[in-house]
Formats: sequence, C-alpha cells, structure tokens
Amino acid sequence: MSVVSKNNRWSTAWDDILSGGNPRWKISSEECHNRAYEHFRRFVPVPIAEDDEEEKKGISVFCPLAGDDPFVPLLYKKGYHVTAIDLVPEAIEAMKKQFGDDDDDDDSNIWTKKESSSSDEDDNNDDDIIWTHKSGRVTLIVGDALKKRSYLNNSFDAVYDKDSFGALPISMRKAFCSRISEYTKINGIVYLECKLKQPAPGQDDDNGGQGPPFSLTRDDLMENDNYGGSNKFEYVEGLGIVYELAENFATMKQTGHVLRRCTK
Repeated sequence: MSVVSKNNRWSTAWDDILSGGNPRWKISSEECHNRAYEHFRRFVPVPIAEDDEEEKKGISVFCPLAGDDPFVPLLYKKGYHVTAIDLVPEAIEAMKKQFGDDDDDDDSNIWTKKESSSSDEDDNNDDDIIWTHKSGRVTLIVGDALKKRSYLNNSFDAVYDKDSFGALPISMRKAFCSRISEYTKINGIVYLECKLKQPAPGQDDDNGGQGPPFSLTRDDLMENDNYGGSNKFEYVEGLGIVYELAENFATMKQTGHVLRRCTK
C-alpha cells in the first residue's frame, strides 16, 4: 500500500472520528489509561532525578501510530520524554491540543515546527513534519511509521504501542518491527496492547481473523518476521486483560504484552 493511499484511508477515518462518528477502537476512558499506566510504569519506572541535567535526559518513550491517544500526554505529565508519530496531520493536530497551557492559548508559543531532511540511509519518502513542545520533552511527527529514519535509531528507552501492531496487515508487520528494533535501545522495553477477539462461528481465525483490529497472541507477536526474528526481542511477560472494554467491544479483550530488546 502506497503512502498516498494509506494517508487517504486514515485521513478519511480521522475526519469521521473527529466529527463525532465511529470511534473505531479508540480508548477515551481515564480509568483505562490509569490502569495501563500502572502496568507500564512497572516495567519502565520514572527515575528520581537528582539534578537538572538528569531530569533533562529522562526516560524516552516512542509511541507509534498514536493518533490522538490521551496516554501520550499522560506519559508527559508523569515525567517521561515522549515522541509520537502518525501519518495523518489531523490526528497530530488533535494530539497537540492536549498539551495546551491554561495561561497560553497561542499554539505558536507552545510548539515549534520543522521539516526533517532524509539522509542517504533513509527511505526516499516525503520528509517528516516535526513538532517540538516548548518543554523539550514532547516530539510529534507527521509521517509514515514504516519509513526508515536514521535520526531515530537507538533513541528510545521504551515503546508504548496501543493497538498499532494490531492495526497492520501481515504485509506491513515486518517493516514495522524492523523500525521498532532500530529505534529501541538495547534492553529497551516494548509495552504492547492488542485485541484478542472471539472468532465468529465458522470463521477462519488464522492470522488474526478479520480486521483491523486483528486478533493477536504471543505466538503472532513473536513470529520470525515480527518481533521474534533475528533475536531482536525476547518475550518478558503476558499481562492478560489490562482493562475492560466498553460494551461495543463485546467480542474483544484488551490484552497486554511486554518485550525486551535483545543484546544480540
């Protein structure tokens, strides 16, 4: 699928979501986010900074295909450094609004915009649009998450992935996992949430059944073309159901998994 066709598809979906239409599998419950955070911080705690330089360095978290997920500003409020990416500009604009200051309504005073320049090592796709928060602890990227970005290699202590892997068809998963492998530091943690679906009678449940979201298990995540290949990641823990979903998700469960970037 080309970048243009993907952008058109998701832009249409986001227009519908932002206008009050079908929320897809978006989670807006503060209680659900707090429960997810309790799981996340168990594996990626915020260290107590002893000086300003240590606080500036912080713990860096990458959030792929983030949309306007409220968990991203929650991580910022808890003291993490966060970088989120989404292909759709409207989604990033909605995300930006969640970081506004009560005393400062002027967006230009909060965010700085620039465009990245692709290196020879990167894919020859459109340059990213990068928004940097005035705190220096938030970066929001408009761009294709599957694109190679050498400037992000070995940058993140952790990854928070809420349903993005489960949104991808099989043909895109290998490239996605390769990017996560490149961007994550050795021994870095991947906290991953995905749907586990009850198959309909007579439905073939191979490859996660119908989606998105696709139904995923540990075995799906750790296939060679996904997180398990080339000793990229080891499986740390299955979290089971991380929080209950609303009634409109009656055939799905929100499950969590924790992986670690290998040293090999």
